[in-house]
Amino acid sequence: AFTGTNTLTALDAYGNVVTGFDASGNNITVTTSLSGTISGLSGSTKLNNASDFVNGVSSVSGLTYTGVSGTGTFTFTPATGTAVTSGNVTIGAGAATKFIITGSSTQTAGGSQTITITAKDASGNTATGYTGAKSLTFSGANASSSPSTNPTVSSTDFGTATSVTFSNGVATASLSLYKAESAVVVATDGSVTTSGSDRLSITVSPASFAKLSVSLASPQINGVAFTGSNTL
Repeated sequence: AFTGTNTLTALDAYGNVVTGFDASGNNITVTTSLSGTISGLSGSTKLNNASDFVNGVSSVSGLTYTGVSGTGTFTFTPATGTAVTSGNVTIGAGAATKFIITGSSTQTAGGSQTITITAKDASGNTATGYTGAKSLTFSGANASSSPSTNPTVSSTDFGTATSVTFSNGVATASLSLYKAESAVVVATDGSVTTSGSDRLSITVSPASFAKLSVSLASPQINGVAFTGSNTL
């Protein structure tokens, strides 16, 4: 809901306050030049209660805009009478409700890439108020087997709280992966997390040849080709 002082005043043709104005008999519809929706008034998008105006003035209590942030105007149109349009009102983003992670969809085991984490509000605006050092936990990738090496973000293991610094809702960090797999990277800070297509899907390919691994079954028989499962 809007904060600060927000009033709508009923006037006669000469600018005098009409102290007895009753919105229940002359509903006032509120619209905006922005692309979102209006809510929170006595009639959701309207002032339509007798109690909305007191001595000709409404505090426009509860007026709420939901949608793409930006600067726009709000128009109040009575059923009978002349409409009025506000001056420019800047709508900032709401609180962060989710993260979007972007980066490369391919990576080589043992390599790293820079990923971008963007905090968004419920309407998809970048949550610019989500700023400073935040504690995020990453998941969605596994440790390699030999040696066991955990995936990391900014040198901190997945599953461990990682300090990531945001500026106006956006942060970058270094992601290192070690297991060849299809990873789906998720970031979480309390109730703020990443889901669906907002996650970063990465196909991790093996690195170049470096060593051998052998497995031989035992026992075997002299002079006879090895049996069982024997792999290199």
